[in-house]
Amino acid sequence: MNKRLSLTTMLAIISFVSLVAQTTALVPYVGGYFVKNGDEWIEYRPADKVGKWSTYKQYKENDIFFYVKNKKCNLAIPKLGKDMIFIDREKNGKWEQVYTTIDVHHQCTEPDGLFYCYNDGRGREHNGYFVRLDGGVWHEYAPGKKRGVWAEFKQTGEDKDYFIVESTENIVRIPKREGLNFIITKPGYDGWRGGYTTKAIYDRSAAYLYHFDFEYHGTAKRGNNFKLNKKGGRISLDNKCNLQIAFGGKHYDFVYQSIEIVEEQGGLSSLVSKGSECILITIDKDNRVMLYDGSARVESKRIGEKVLLVGASGKDYRAIIEQLRIGTFRM
Repeated sequence: MNKRLSLTTMLAIISFVSLVAQTTALVPYVGGYFVKNGDEWIEYRPADKVGKWSTYKQYKENDIFFYVKNKKCNLAIPKLGKDMIFIDREKNGKWEQVYTTIDVHHQCTEPDGLFYCYNDGRGREHNGYFVRLDGGVWHEYAPGKKRGVWAEFKQTGEDKDYFIVESTENIVRIPKREGLNFIITKPGYDGWRGGYTTKAIYDRSAAYLYHFDFEYHGTAKRGNNFKLNKKGGRISLDNKCNLQIAFGGKHYDFVYQSIEIVEEQGGLSSLVSKGSECILITIDKDNRVMLYDGSARVESKRIGEKVLLVGASGKDYRAIIEQLRIGTFRM
């Protein structure tokens, strides 16, 4: 009886895990990726469009494909990375290949993250991805080996090619472009070196020149009644009018119209900065960012609330403000 109960319990657990595994998924392909959450699927193509590319509803599945649809077409998204993604443009049963699949990860619990996908080299079950989060935190997922976060890292530095992140076990150099690969070393031990092959990077800000990682952020619907919490945030930008704001587990991509040095606005100089000037980044009449030495204030109708971020290094702030003063910040 005990053995029978034990076997029944084990089968129930296996069935439950299998069901959970199908609830979320990340399916990267050449040029973009799909995120699954239940029967809802969202497609992103970060290089082509800010935000969602398209949304779909799953209407059936079999052992090989998830079948999803929207008003324009039907798609067949594979359950294994070796199979391709197909489209039925006219919804008449005439399927054709539309995308080349990179991998299929049957777990994606941080769908609003920025994904860095890799190939381990030991088989698809070892492949995984990193998620870039707020405040310099990175999560690694290896869904074929473990449910949940495989490892958590804290960003400790960066150069023009890599983000440098560390855990208690490893130091990982995460590439900023797909022509480079992941490099793994052990803290205090130079005799071992490993790595992963980069398969895809879905982060518009990866190659941006300037990154501000803040230790705290707070929000306010009106006025300056900000309540800071210990969750961080990030602002990244380049001199090509690209801007990304990340906090609260979400990121927002913008294209800004101007950047200039102005006298502090909003009555926050005593709260966030020792000086009276700031860098004003204007996106449009409803969205703007004020950067200070170590802090920032975001006023965005798109985000829906004012955001105060504090506790960042002032290195990039000073670099930008110096370039603006002498006229070398080329837009």
